[in-house]
Order: sequence, then structure tokens, then C-alpha cells
Amino acid sequence: MQTQRDHVHAYQFLMGRMSSALVLGDPASAEVPARRALVGINIGLVLALLIAIGFGIYGWLVPGGNKSWQAQGAIVVEKETGTRYVNVGGVLHPALNHASAKLLQGPNATNSKVALLSRASLADAPRGAPMGIPDAPQTLPPAQDLVGSHWLTCLPGDAAPGPSLNFDTDVPTAPLPPDRYVLVESPAGAQYLLWGGAKHQVADPTVPIALGMANVRPVRAPQPWLDALPDGPVLAPARIDGRGTPGPTIGGGTYQVGQLFEQRAVNGAVQMFVLLSEGLAPVSRTEFVLLDAVPGSPEPAQIDAAAVASAPRSADQSLTSRLPELSGARWQDHGANAICLRQVPVGPRVVSEVVFAGPEAAGPGGGVHLRPGTGVVVAAMPIPPGRRVPDRYLITEGHRYLLPDDDSMRALGYSGVPVRPMAKDLLATVPSGPALSPAAAGAARKG
Repeated sequence: MQTQRDHVHAYQFLMGRMSSALVLGDPASAEVPARRALVGINIGLVLALLIAIGFGIYGWLVPGGNKSWQAQGAIVVEKETGTRYVNVGGVLHPALNHASAKLLQGPNATNSKVALLSRASLADAPRGAPMGIPDAPQTLPPAQDLVGSHWLTCLPGDAAPGPSLNFDTDVPTAPLPPDRYVLVESPAGAQYLLWGGAKHQVADPTVPIALGMANVRPVRAPQPWLDALPDGPVLAPARIDGRGTPGPTIGGGTYQVGQLFEQRAVNGAVQMFVLLSEGLAPVSRTEFVLLDAVPGSPEPAQIDAAAVASAPRSADQSLTSRLPELSGARWQDHGANAICLRQVPVGPRVVSEVVFAGPEAAGPGGGVHLRPGTGVVVAAMPIPPGRRVPDRYLITEGHRYLLPDDDSMRALGYSGVPVRPMAKDLLATVPSGPALSPAAAGAARKG
């Protein structure tokens, strides 16, 4: 009679045959499935344990064995305290910041990596006085993270005296439509109409009224921001010599010099004229609306084609092209959006386009806006007289830092990077930091 042990053995035997059939494809095999894998795993675990024990014993007998700090120019950070050191002449000097550490390495450094070492590894290292440039950048953007293919220069409104520079290339913008314009005001009180990629000075108070902006409050624009846009024609009513004096007879009627006329053709076209002392002179629609807004001007007179044909004509054609055609455009209300210039460097110059961006693009109080870990290298333009190379600056951490020479750029890892042109007056609105040079970084600091 079978016992319970016999049942267990039979079950184990059956399971073994099923495993062999599944793993080996042979239910009659005498080899235990996966036996080799299990043996290999066990041997590997034993070897790993022995290696770990060996390293532990070595670390106990020889603590702090990392000697990478001994290399000239090595930058090391102590694990326990985060103190940054630079090896200068075999002596570890605390560096005030990472920019100073890179400058102390020098332009010919071959190893730019930072070593993280324990206090025990640095226990026997000779120490020197702190070195570096106070207020230099604590971190430096890598060369591959430098930006500046384009940027936004935004008006901060009335909250800050200077414009806001935003180097985040992902900020969404909308261009000023070609049939719209905006009105801004300089710190000196001069008003400008922005249209067609240029700024047009408003030289007469009747101009905003004539163009439908009688109740528009101009946006305050810093002068460096305005200087980034080219000048367009000055907007003012044309000066008419002899205005108000008797003029030539037109269509049997007498009119004063300066009188405006409209003639409607049978096809619906409208021609506009102003009466000069020598006769009718054609004017553009913009000239017409500006002259019509001059205080004391009579109402424009309607005349027919016969009156135009029989009237004396002036040879002056300048009033048809003196001003841009603004009569068909309208003022653009920017609402809560910021008025910005999208600036793109093209060779040694910068092309500016008026755009609108969200209020976050300008930020509160102006300043410089960069994504963390990024920066831009710029050249102050124009080049001063008598010099061949412009001043170069690194903009990062909200400040600009002068890069005095090529050695400074090489030491910081910026040799051969794109240098973006920027107007000197606009660059001057960025808060200034210290110059970054190996000589300045090499001065020892007390305390």
C-alpha cells in the first residue's frame, strides 16, 4: 500500500519530467533544468561579495587615496562641505566662484572636469589663501548652451526705466500687422509712431488726432529701445508757403492758398489736391488728412473733372510721396501684452521688428531673462574709433561681464563661440558685473 511519502516522491518525479519536457524538450533527461544557471548565479554572488570585502579592507587600510587634486589647475570640490578648490602651483586655493576657478586654470587647461573628492583625500593637500573675482558668476553656461540667435527687447511700461531683454527663444510673439501702428513716447517727451519697421517722429500735435489717436496714451519707451529702430519720415502737416493768401481761380471760384480739393471720378476713384500759389498740387491721402486737421483750415471743396482740367497746375509733386501711406492703417491696442522688438543679428548689425508678447516676456521691473544654465556672448557695437575689435561680454545670471581678451574666452571655454552684435546703449542697460580675466582671478583675497 502506498504511503504519503510515496505520493510526494511521485509528484516530485512528475513535476521534474514536466520541467524537463518544457525546458529541455526531453521528458526523460537526467539533467536538472536550469541547474547550470543556478550554479553560475551562486558563484557570481560569492565573487561579488569577496570583491566588495576586498575593496572595503583596502579603503580601511588606505583612506583618501584619490590624488587627482595634484594635477596643476585641477578643480576639486570637497564632498562634505562643497568648498571649491583650484590647484595653483601645487597648492589648493579656495575659489570664490566657478568662473574664477576656470580663469585660474588658464587658457591652456586640458582637463575642464570638476573632481568630487572626500575630505580624507584632501587631508594632506597644502592650502592657500582664497583666490578669485568677487561677484563673478557662480556657474558658467556651457558653450553648447549659449543662445542669441534672436531675442526680445520689451518695453517694461512705467515700472522700470530700462527695457527688458529676454533671450528665451521659445517665447511666443505676434508681429505688428502691416495695417496697424502703435504710439510710443521717449523719456524726453517726443512721440513716435511705429509702423513699417521704422519709427516716425510725431512733430505736430494734430497728427495723432488726424490719424484717430486723439485719446490714445503713448507707451513710454527708453531711448536705447527707440534707437534700435531706423528713422522714418517725420510726421507733420506739409508747410504751405503763403497759406491763407488769395490763390488762383479754380472752377470759376476763388480760394485761398492751402485749400484742399477732392475730385471724384466716374469710376469711383478719388483724387486729392492742395492749392499752392501757382496752382493745384496733388497730395497723398496721408498728406490730405494731416492738412485737413490743421487748425483754421477750411472744409475740403468738391470739384469736378472739368475744374481740375482747367485749373492751373503746380509742378510740385513732392506731396504725393513725402509721407508713408498711413490713412488706411489704424492704431493697434496691445492690451496687456508687451510691446517688444524681435532682434535678429545679421552680420555686424541687428535687424529689429515690432512684435507683441505676453506680459511675462517683459517680466516685472525689466532686467535680463535667460533660461537657467544659459547665457549669451555679445559684442558692443559700434566699435569705438581707433579700435579694430569690439568689447565682448558674457551675459548670464542677470549681469554682463566683460571678457577682456581671447585668453579670457579660452579659459572660460568660449573660444570660437558665436559672438552676437548688440547696440552699446542697449547693452549698457544690463547690470554690470566685474571683468573676467585670468589676471584678476589670480589675486589672493584676504579672509
